Amino acid sequence: MLALPGVILLIIFIYGRPQEWDERFENLPFLYLWLGLAFMGMGLDLALGKTRLRTTPQLRWAIFTYLWCVLTLGVRNPAEFSEGFVSISVTFVLFFLIAHSPEGFKGFQKLAGTVLVMGLFVAAVAVHQGFSSWQCLAMTQTIGGSRGEAGIPDGRSCELRVDCREGPGADPDTEYLCERVGLFKTSTINGRVRWRGVLQDPNELALTSGIVLPFSFALFEQKRSFTRALLVLASLLVIATAIILTQSRGGQLVFATVLGVYFVKKYGIRGAIFGAIFAAPLMLLGGRGGGEAEESANERTEILAEGLIIYRMFPLMGAGFRQFTEHHWLTAHNAYLLALSELGPLGMFAWSAMIYLTLKISLVALKRYEHGAQFAMIRAWSMAVMAGFCGMMVGIFFLSFTYHYVLWIYFGLAGALYCAIKSVDPHFSVKLEKRDVYRLILADLGLIGAIFLLSKRG
Repeated sequence: MLALPGVILLIIFIYGRPQEWDERFENLPFLYLWLGLAFMGMGLDLALGKTRLRTTPQLRWAIFTYLWCVLTLGVRNPAEFSEGFVSISVTFVLFFLIAHSPEGFKGFQKLAGTVLVMGLFVAAVAVHQGFSSWQCLAMTQTIGGSRGEAGIPDGRSCELRVDCREGPGADPDTEYLCERVGLFKTSTINGRVRWRGVLQDPNELALTSGIVLPFSFALFEQKRSFTRALLVLASLLVIATAIILTQSRGGQLVFATVLGVYFVKKYGIRGAIFGAIFAAPLMLLGGRGGGEAEESANERTEILAEGLIIYRMFPLMGAGFRQFTEHHWLTAHNAYLLALSELGPLGMFAWSAMIYLTLKISLVALKRYEHGAQFAMIRAWSMAVMAGFCGMMVGIFFLSFTYHYVLWIYFGLAGALYCAIKSVDPHFSVKLEKRDVYRLILADLGLIGAIFLLSKRG
C-alpha cells in the first residue's frame, strides 16, 4: 500500500501544523507535497494490482456536497472563488484519500492509529500548556507574516494583563496578553488551553481529543495486554485533563457521549454505570460558569436566530459556501445550521447523508458480525468508530465544523473501515435506501426545529 505513507503524513500535517511553530517549515509546501505523494502511491497501488478502488457509501454524497459548495460559491461570491475552491477541494481530497487508500484492516489500523496518536499529541500539549507559567505575549507579527492570536512570549512573567502593559520592559506601542505559554509556541486564550491552526479554538481541541478515545479501547480489545491497558488509562487521563483545561462545555458533552455510547452499547446497564463513573469528574470540574458562560450562551442563541434569517434570505441554494460571515460578524457555531444557511436544503441533505452513512456503516457491521470470534476485529473497530462519531455529532452542534478537516477525516476513516470489511466479506453492503431518505429528511427537519426553538430561548 504505497499510498499510505503520503496519507499518514498528510494527517500528521493537518493536526501537527509544523509550519506554524517552526520558521524553517514556513515556506515548504507540505500540504501539496503529501497530497502528491499520496496520489502517486495510490496510482502505483492500482497499477501494480496491490489494491482495488472500492466505492464507499459516502462517496457520491461527498462529490455532490463538494460540487454544490463550488457552485454556490461561484454564484454568490465569485471574487472569493479561487481561495474557496482550494479550501473545499483539499477537504474533499482528504476524505477521498483516507477512505480509499488502505486495503484491508492493516491499512485501516495504521490510519486510525495515526489519528489516535495525533489526538493524544494535541491533548498532551494542551495539558502541559495548562500547567505552564503565565507570561507576557506581545501581539506582533507571527509566523506567516500576519497578526495572529497566539502572540510572541517576551520572557516576562505576569499575573494580570496590566503587568505586561505597565511593567518593566513594556513597549508602549505593543498590545499584550497575559497567558500560559506551552510547547511548540502555543499559548492559552483567556486561560483556556488550545492548539494551533484548525484547532486553535479550545472547543475544537476538546472535540478532537475526545473523539479519539475509543480507538485506544479498540486496540485493547484486539490484544488485551498490560501495555495496551496502560494506553487506555493514559488516554483517559490525558484527554479528560485536556478537556477540563479547555473549559469547554461542548467538550464535556462529547466525552460523556463517547463513553456512554461505547459502554452502553457494549455492556448495557453495567456499561452505563462504568461510563458515568469515568465521566463524572470531568462533568464536575470542566466547563465555564458564571457571567462568561451566560454571555457565551446568549451570543450563540443570537447566532442561531441570525442563521435562520440568512437561510430565509436564500431558501433554495443558501448563502453560498463560506459566506455566513458575509452576513453576520460571527460564524454559525453550529455545523448543521451552517450547512442549511450556506448550502440550502439540498446541500444540507447531501452533507447530512454523509453523516448518516458514516454512522450506518458501523451499525450495520455491528449487527451483521454480532457473533463469532473471527469477527472480533470488525466489532472492535466498528464500535470505536461509532462511539467516536456519536461524540462528533454532538460536538458539531456547537461548532462550525461543516467543512472542517477533522470531520472529513472521520468520514474518511468510516469509509476506510467499510473497505476493510469489504476486503474480508465481499457481500458487506451499506446504501442509502428509500426508508433511510425518509429518516434523514425527518432528522434534518427535527434539527431545524430544535435550532428554531433554541433561537427563541432568549
